[in-house]
Amino acid sequence: MKATIKKKLANGMTVMLLEKPESHHSFIQLTVPFGSTTELETPLTGVAHFIEHMMFQSETLDISKFFVEKHANINAFTTTTSTSYTVLATDDIEPLINRLAKMVLQPQWTAEHVAHEQAIILQEQEMYEDDVYTALMQMSLGGLFPNQLIATDITGTKEDVAKIDLETVQKTHAQMYRPEEMLWVITGNFNADNLFKSMLQLEKQWEINTMPTSKLSYHSDPLKEIGNDAQMSMPIQLDKFAVGVRWPAVKETGRTYIKSVLERQLLTDVLLSPLSSNYNTLYAKGIIDESFSSHFVYEDNFSYLLLMGTGGDEAVAALKQLLKTAHHPDILNDHVFTCAKRELIGTLVTLSDNFEAYSEWLADYHFKEANPDDVLSILAKITLDNLSSLAETILAKTSSLAFKIKPQK
Repeated sequence: MKATIKKKLANGMTVMLLEKPESHHSFIQLTVPFGSTTELETPLTGVAHFIEHMMFQSETLDISKFFVEKHANINAFTTTTSTSYTVLATDDIEPLINRLAKMVLQPQWTAEHVAHEQAIILQEQEMYEDDVYTALMQMSLGGLFPNQLIATDITGTKEDVAKIDLETVQKTHAQMYRPEEMLWVITGNFNADNLFKSMLQLEKQWEINTMPTSKLSYHSDPLKEIGNDAQMSMPIQLDKFAVGVRWPAVKETGRTYIKSVLERQLLTDVLLSPLSSNYNTLYAKGIIDESFSSHFVYEDNFSYLLLMGTGGDEAVAALKQLLKTAHHPDILNDHVFTCAKRELIGTLVTLSDNFEAYSEWLADYHFKEANPDDVLSILAKITLDNLSSLAETILAKTSSLAFKIKPQK
């Protein structure tokens, strides 16, 4: 894994730089640890995503046009825990860094901008209402985490979006977009020392008035308030399902966090590896096909595993049984474990070749106070017994829930 240079600007922003001299483009990502599950003074949902949209509004500049004219593509995305702004560039990146910082730290918003984005987001929500994957995901999270922020879509509810006003976005931005909490990850064909010196000069133009606030993460007792199986119908041709398990969520940082994530990733990989008898059995029954996918999330306040695909009651029963018996020796195979571990090592070693994935990975580890350089040494020490113990603790002793979408009659 290539070495990443990590420095800090005078305003508190952390900067991670990875030189890729052979690359024909550069990738810039600016991330703030403010997502849809961050508790705010306002009770409204969807504010983080709303502010992400608002960043592209300005009284004095067509922001998107600026980046296009610089032969760059700007984008943004909000997750449950963070918001990121990204730029894919082919030319000089210093003007792009400068403009992106000003865009994020010095927004120029009006009430008209707020009204415009409300209409856009409401259209976006209506578009996704007919998407079966989105519906299945939201039904699953609502069942696993009832009455919790994670159960609400990142865009918020329609009612809350309609209530967001200029004062809300301005105040929330001032509270949550604090330079000392932000992270730059920049990858590409540049000299890291020279680029950092330039950023030290540029940051003098990035002053921002922030407001102190107590940022709270959304907590819940993992042993209580879990929902039930759920089912709905949509205009689809085949049954869709999700089998979900809510894992205990524990706040972890550093090497402990790295080990927990790697163990969960390996456990998921081994259980569903094409090399395993589990996979072959499920494939032969038509339970696993091209539509099948697995998702595991491990955050401080919510953790879960979802297995999603096409099928009916037989598929759900088979996957529930697999999770319940995952700790058995005949399920967790040593050969499959060795192969999965090697494959994961290969993925991590080559991760820096994918600028977007690598930037997200570095940001995640940064906010968890974890050192990416520790990953391979920790991974090497994980054993099959570790996975067996984990499976017995978080799968065998935890009831899984089933969520189904049936074709409308």
